[in-house]
Amino acid sequence: MLKMLAWRILENAKCNGITQEPYNSNRYTQRVGPEIHDWSPTGETSWTVCDEPEPEPEEEPEPEPEPTGPTWCQHENSFLYSYAGASYNSLEDAKNACLENAKCNGITQEPYNSNRYTQRVGPEIHDWSPTGETSWTVC
Repeated sequence: MLKMLAWRILENAKCNGITQEPYNSNRYTQRVGPEIHDWSPTGETSWTVCDEPEPEPEEEPEPEPEPTGPTWCQHENSFLYSYAGASYNSLEDAKNACLENAKCNGITQEPYNSNRYTQRVGPEIHDWSPTGETSWTVC
């Protein structure tokens, strides 16, 4: 019944809604409106035709942040000759120290030395580490 009345609302340009009247054998009546009251002393219930909601705008993904420093290339099973400075527990700390050290041309991780990251002079990358070292150089 309600669906049929909804079609009548669409057909009647003056009708802005339907109200069910419990005091009138629960009849449905068309209403001009357009204001809706959120209270009814007689327990009426009303429905209106809603406009299709506007679709939510799609959020554009955040752009990837630009790298703030140089790009480092990883070289598996490799090492660079000669120590250039201190060693570090984290790769990031070693990279930052290397960039500040004029003698440093890369980092080599030493698995035999608690996986410490060591600054190295290099600059040649030797890709035949007998101990499974990994190195990083600025690309």
